[in-house]
Amino acid sequence: MSVRRRSVSGLGPILSVLGVCLTCPVVASAQQDEPIAPIVLDVRGALAKLDESGLTAGQLGVPSTALPRLGLGVDVGLHVYPLRWDGGALGIGASLLLSRGRDQERDSEGEAIGPEIETRLESLAPQISLNFGDRDGWSYISGGLGRSIYAVQQRGTGGTPPRVRTINYGGGARWFAKRHLAFALDLRFYAIDPQNGTSTTPAVARTTLMVFSAGVAVK
Repeated sequence: MSVRRRSVSGLGPILSVLGVCLTCPVVASAQQDEPIAPIVLDVRGALAKLDESGLTAGQLGVPSTALPRLGLGVDVGLHVYPLRWDGGALGIGASLLLSRGRDQERDSEGEAIGPEIETRLESLAPQISLNFGDRDGWSYISGGLGRSIYAVQQRGTGGTPPRVRTINYGGGARWFAKRHLAFALDLRFYAIDPQNGTSTTPAVARTTLMVFSAGVAVK
């Protein structure tokens, strides 16, 4: 089954990301003795706001309210900073996001009815980042082009859709309470290309998903 692309307005998500980045405090002293660290590893828990498409729900034979609204998972990233200067750095890296959400239609008494629906998001997201701050803490904006698996299906049916092109963009910050350990936040958007249906997975229109993650960073 083919899917017609639908337009997605990117202005709202972009403004949200810029707002987060501008309000994130940059922990930097007046005299920045040390530049941003040359390499950082992030390990964060992730919360994804999933799509509740009526098109996808109709193919599964369930109402859109039966689709998972949120997905829980983990986001692991590795970033290096080949160009560093006082107050900033240019970074290159990638993050791996693994997230799942499950839900089921329920009657007026709260009893589960119909099939259990599982939504799975797996994305390898290369990123180029522009960073602002020093070794003790910095904020950043970043983006890149990668590939994702976005599957919405009845739990236990098996089958995996192909990986499709995905643009990721967002921002965040890291605060180093200790020399090598930081608290890290990231807000990211994944613009996922449409995909055709298979015998086990329905067609999915182009969609943009928001993922918030929080955890630790090690330098």
